[in-house]
Amino acid sequence: MKNILIAPWGNFKSWREVEYTLGDIKKPSKTSVSVISEKIKPDKTYILVLDTLSNLNSDNYNDIVYEVKNDVENFIKNENLEIKNYETIVCPGVGSFPNGKFLGNLRDYYSFILYKLAKNISGNVHIHLDLTHGINYMPVLTYRAIRDVLEILAIKNDVRLTVYNSDPYVGKDLAELKIHIVEDSKIIPTYQFSGIQQNPLDTTEYTPKEKIGEIKKTINQNNDIKNLKLSKQNINAFLASIKYALPLIYSTFYVDYEIIEKIADGIIDSYFKYIQIDTDNKILKRYLKLTTDFDSIIVAYKISKECKLEKYIKNELSLKEIDNLKEELFKNNPYSSFIGRELSTIYHIFKEKYNEEEINKISKSWIPMYKFRKEDKDKFNIRNFLAHGGLEKSVTEIYINLDTNNEEDREKIFNNIKLRYYKEFIKKDNNIVKFIYSYLDKKTNKEEKTNILEKLEKVLF
Repeated sequence: MKNILIAPWGNFKSWREVEYTLGDIKKPSKTSVSVISEKIKPDKTYILVLDTLSNLNSDNYNDIVYEVKNDVENFIKNENLEIKNYETIVCPGVGSFPNGKFLGNLRDYYSFILYKLAKNISGNVHIHLDLTHGINYMPVLTYRAIRDVLEILAIKNDVRLTVYNSDPYVGKDLAELKIHIVEDSKIIPTYQFSGIQQNPLDTTEYTPKEKIGEIKKTINQNNDIKNLKLSKQNINAFLASIKYALPLIYSTFYVDYEIIEKIADGIIDSYFKYIQIDTDNKILKRYLKLTTDFDSIIVAYKISKECKLEKYIKNELSLKEIDNLKEELFKNNPYSSFIGRELSTIYHIFKEKYNEEEINKISKSWIPMYKFRKEDKDKFNIRNFLAHGGLEKSVTEIYINLDTNNEEDREKIFNNIKLRYYKEFIKKDNNIVKFIYSYLDKKTNKEEKTNILEKLEKVLF
């Protein structure tokens, strides 16, 4: 398990040396990070600072980021803070300060931190969050972003969070400040995420009115935004597979995290492109803001990355593979019981409703699940689909590679029965996969078509 230390910092240039204590470690320093680092020996440290620390001497935002990063590096070096293997993340901030005025959407800080942490934190991890130096909105939004990332990681990983804060500093020279542990918890996974929409960026109140139309048009023509609109339904169907424990939807319609990451990176590039800096009047204006739709994209990216299990990403799964997937990916999901129930039903039908001659007749060929169950085909109903763990009889086919049901080895039976969705219902158009169910209503003699991925998308909202 990796140890990662994260610390939001305010204006570190004004800090004074005090004596920090954590457990058996006591040392003079200008930051609590020194003591916590010595105590936990993190594999990596992330220092979060705001771009509001810049003096706005350049109209190029990359220069602003470099300036702030360089100041942090010099501070750590000159004060001999002994912080090893650290990375400085410069975040968008708002407010009026002696060095300049920074105008934009305060909530961008959360969205940007969510983006950066999702890309940098993975696997089994113990996050140590030091909130000693965070100011204003930084602590609460940092904590929230970390929790949101960790609750996704916990779907498949072992995750812990420890939060630190010191006694308040009241201006006394060489004050002795104790560092407290205010939270130490094992993180449990969340399945409360929603689907993604199509508007990850929006203009701000600081965007000149005459430029709003042009900026929105440019954004809509952006290739990454176009790809988002094309992929949206597939991404949402994949998210539904995780939220509702649908193993065959997961295996058939998994969307690779690299596709989602490219979209997110393109959105971030567009966001930073529309920053205007007036060096004479020391004013920075952000013309765009990151929306909650962008946050949902990052959640989708992180879920896809953490939940990627190559061996299960294919069009057909054996009952054994579905059972394994239930344990590896859905073990904490409240809907996972539906999977177990479906597998047991299939097993008992195989064992109890068929004689050897009937098994021999249907063996080694794909047949509709409803025929295997000796039932009729039904109209599509999304609630019924979810209640059967996505293994609904009218859209699923079964393949039995056994000549007899006298086999007593349950595992052998599970390994030799496979499921897939009807091939004729799976349509691919411009790398976008669709799942269109066709049903002939015998009463009206009319064919009804249902876009199953669209139905799954709707249940996310």
